[in-house]
Amino acid sequence: MTTYELATSVVQLTAPLANPNVPTGADFKDWVLVIAGNIFIAILVLRAIGHYFKREWGELFGHIAAGVLVGGLIYANNQTINVLKGFWGLLSGGN
Repeated sequence: MTTYELATSVVQLTAPLANPNVPTGADFKDWVLVIAGNIFIAILVLRAIGHYFKREWGELFGHIAAGVLVGGLIYANNQTINVLKGFWGLLSGGN
C-alpha cells in the first residue's frame, strides 16, 4: 500500500466524523449527566436534612461537601475536569 492510498483510506474513514449532521451522542451524555446528577443531589439533600435533625454535624458537612463536588462535576464537568487535571499536575510535579 502506497502512502497515497493510505492517506486516501484515512480521509475516507474520517470523512463521516467531519460531517456536522452525524450524531455524536454528546447531547445524550449531557442529558444523562443532568438527570443522574439531579437524582444524586436530591438524595444528598434528603440525607442532609435527616442528619441536621439528628444533630449529626460531621455527616451534614460531609454531605454538603459531596453535594458541591457532585454539582461541579455535573453542571460544569469540563471546567471541573480541567481544574482536577491542573491539581493533579501540581501534585505529581508535571506541567
